[in-house]
Amino acid sequence: MTKDRLMAYTFVALAILAVVTAVIWWPITQNGWSLGLTLLINCAIAVLTSVVLDALLAVVMKEKGPINTLSASVFGMIVALSYSLGMPAMAMTEVLPLVAPEAFAYVAIISSVGLIIFKKLQGLLGRKYVNPAAAAKLIVFLPLLHTVLIPSDHISYIPTLAAPLNYDGLTSFASYVQSCFANPSLLMEGSINLPPSPSDVFWTLLVNKYHGWPGGASSIAVIIIGLCLFIVARRYIKWRITLSYLVATAVMSLIMTGVYGGDAVLRLAFHLFLGSSIFLAFFMATDPATTPLTHRGQLIFGVGLAVLTVLIQLIFGVGLAVLTVLIQTYMNFLGGSILALVIMNLASPMLDKIGLPQPTETKVEKKLPKAKTFEAVKAYPCMRCGVCITACSQNLSPILIKEAYDRNNIEAVKALRADLCNGCGNCTFVCPARIDVRNSILRAKGALRAVKS
Repeated sequence: MTKDRLMAYTFVALAILAVVTAVIWWPITQNGWSLGLTLLINCAIAVLTSVVLDALLAVVMKEKGPINTLSASVFGMIVALSYSLGMPAMAMTEVLPLVAPEAFAYVAIISSVGLIIFKKLQGLLGRKYVNPAAAAKLIVFLPLLHTVLIPSDHISYIPTLAAPLNYDGLTSFASYVQSCFANPSLLMEGSINLPPSPSDVFWTLLVNKYHGWPGGASSIAVIIIGLCLFIVARRYIKWRITLSYLVATAVMSLIMTGVYGGDAVLRLAFHLFLGSSIFLAFFMATDPATTPLTHRGQLIFGVGLAVLTVLIQLIFGVGLAVLTVLIQTYMNFLGGSILALVIMNLASPMLDKIGLPQPTETKVEKKLPKAKTFEAVKAYPCMRCGVCITACSQNLSPILIKEAYDRNNIEAVKALRADLCNGCGNCTFVCPARIDVRNSILRAKGALRAVKS
């Protein structure tokens, strides 16, 4: 596995999702534009903006090594697929960025901010602390908080999640789900029944949603394509985050049902298959650069992400509530997962310390992937996949040792037991960024000997 190959697999998966959503959305026309065509143009704008800026900045910053064209392309696709589109039939206020052509400008702005600030400049800090697409979207839309992130419709018309969720009547939560996510053209024609049946709601949530994140428009498509990607790149994808996130979300949903009552399956389906939640679980929460290195840290990350997502969807900030509706502290900020992701990203440096393997003097045989000969090798900065840690025959933390040595932190190198390295080279062999981790650790080991002598 190489970084380019991993990015290529991810890009193909995202492109397939984009095509699936575009086909589903193509018949829907809003503001004179096909919604499916709007999505495809968004994808082209985001990818082109990201790739061009990445190449220009690489020249300006005089970066060594190959240009991350595939990485920039994946970033652009994630921006486009996490950019909410589609005007719901129940919309009572105008939210311009949800439709073309306004959406095109915002996608370009988010791609630019994310690429420049949160990929390039953030990378100068030695690691990326927040997901670039999520952070850029929050920053760009922060001034438009009450028209984009928390539209007045969410406060005035959507039934609160801090109450029993049911199917009873036109003002029920199930009716809201249909009014927000079902085919808006059919809803306006009266061809979709309200209040809906459970099967109607599940079809909308699982198969095709016409509003929200395009990447999560079809939850079934996300699950199938995401699992295929996980199987192909299983050693290098942090699937434990996705698993723990989905399980914890289900548990939190059941807890909320116990607190507020209502239909447990309806609440469970909503929290799990909301477009932002399911897409984030498979394609954003697993970003290797901004998530924990260790398996245990990844499990905690996923659980924390789920808990925060569900709670933010219920109680997005007392301060905001006081400013908007003094008494109403429970608000439907349905994009809570993106804020939860940024919060958990910031906790990743602490989670990196949890679950590190215990160094051992006895060599432990580790199962390695099959070898392949490459004519040319491209070396990239560390993507923090953590595979070198699981491959080390002495249960060391190779990338952490290298980072400590690069910072000339000999005490950290000593604490991480670099002296136990036997030079097997497993870490370099499995590294998708093709970093010569082995020789870095051996140099660190030599530095320790020099200090002792």
